[in-house]
Amino acid sequence: MLNYNLTYPQVRESSFVKRSQALDAVRGIAIILVLIWHYLPRDGGEVPGFILSSTYLFWSGVDLFFVLSGFLIAGILLQNAGSRNYFSTFYIRRAARILPLYLLLIGAFIVLIRWGPDLLELQKLSRRHLPYWSYFTFTQNFLYAGRQMMNDPLIDVTWSLAVEEQFYIFLSLFIRNLNKKKSILVIVTIALIILAPILRFLAPNFLVAYLLPLHRADSLMLGVLLALIWQWDKGREFMCKHVGFFRWSLVILFLVVAYLTYRGVWIGDVFGHLGLALFYGNVVVLALILSGKEGRFNLLKNRVLEWFGLRSYGIYLLHKPVQLLIPFLVTWFLHDTLSPWIMVAIFLIVLFVISELSYRIVEKPIMSLGHYFKYE
Repeated sequence: MLNYNLTYPQVRESSFVKRSQALDAVRGIAIILVLIWHYLPRDGGEVPGFILSSTYLFWSGVDLFFVLSGFLIAGILLQNAGSRNYFSTFYIRRAARILPLYLLLIGAFIVLIRWGPDLLELQKLSRRHLPYWSYFTFTQNFLYAGRQMMNDPLIDVTWSLAVEEQFYIFLSLFIRNLNKKKSILVIVTIALIILAPILRFLAPNFLVAYLLPLHRADSLMLGVLLALIWQWDKGREFMCKHVGFFRWSLVILFLVVAYLTYRGVWIGDVFGHLGLALFYGNVVVLALILSGKEGRFNLLKNRVLEWFGLRSYGIYLLHKPVQLLIPFLVTWFLHDTLSPWIMVAIFLIVLFVISELSYRIVEKPIMSLGHYFKYE
């Protein structure tokens, strides 16, 4: 039986769930991986082959987001599992974080598809778009998997939000009902981590393996497992005392990731996602352990990475619309095309400006309103 300290404070949030500069930096790394994957010119010989090869796994930034989400959300839920308003406060806060920008994006997508000017040729981008209700119910990942294609490139990145929303519902029930039976919690968590690659092996196609929540449970539930260990006094003590072990583990797992890159592992790979989850989980552990360490150079305290991390949600949701719509506008205004690198520079400038405005005007104020609701 695991000897957990069950005396977590219920009224105020502990340091476990307060914003961590180190984890913001890790989140910043995740969104930079996604941006490089989507924005790096991969056609026309613009980029040397060795760079294309070495960045081949950068699509896995989403896997890092999943591990982080599992860790942070599980930490919040474990801390407040005995709260009287556990469900209402959790869902209100999640809604305040997720819904405002998401609904603005989906609303803009519907308006553009139905009434957008012909100059944008929007119908070419979403010829067989999903039913709108799938986006409002966060079930688009199931429909994408069922159709075996990503139908709406303007907003197809929202599949990962759907997986996370489904995960939130499951995890909130899971932890509420098993919080006082930590051994069972740990066993089920490990079982789900093991189940995920088995389901990917049995999946009929790579999109099913990539898009469905149980098939991606290894990344999410590994984050949950880390949260369980971190909140266990002896587990946290072990991690902090054996930082060398995690450093060497990171080196070994980096070699695994290098091998996966060499193999050209693609989304939905049976064991590839598990290897990535273990690597990114190790990154999270080291970020937690080293966040308080002083040093001449501490990547975890880098202000640029922190900026990316704090605005990662807006950058993630908006980077595909910017990438797909800006070329139409440039062609319409200039009656010509620009070089790929100039286009990338324009994408980034527009994206960063819009994301900053989104964070300051939409996301941050509404998140602050959500935090008026306290766990009691």
